[in-house]
Amino acid sequence: MTQNQTEEESKLISIPEIEEAIESFKNELEACINRIQELLKSEDPIKGIYFAQEIFESQRDKLRLEVEIDSRRKKINRIKLGMTEY
Repeated sequence: MTQNQTEEESKLISIPEIEEAIESFKNELEACINRIQELLKSEDPIKGIYFAQEIFESQRDKLRLEVEIDSRRKKINRIKLGMTEY
């Protein structure tokens, strides 16, 4: 796949499709935040129960989802402004 093919495909995506993707990412983000909170509540240092790896991975996913949402919002703004490069 060349860069031109990627650009052409991105131009075919409409604002409603992008908004739908944003909503999907928001739902994933909410679930991720809830998972982090549950893991933090489940830790018990006295008993030696830690979930450091799972918390780290969930926080990384949370950041990824925030970036995905932000980049799609910016894409919508570029479309609305009539910018040709995405």
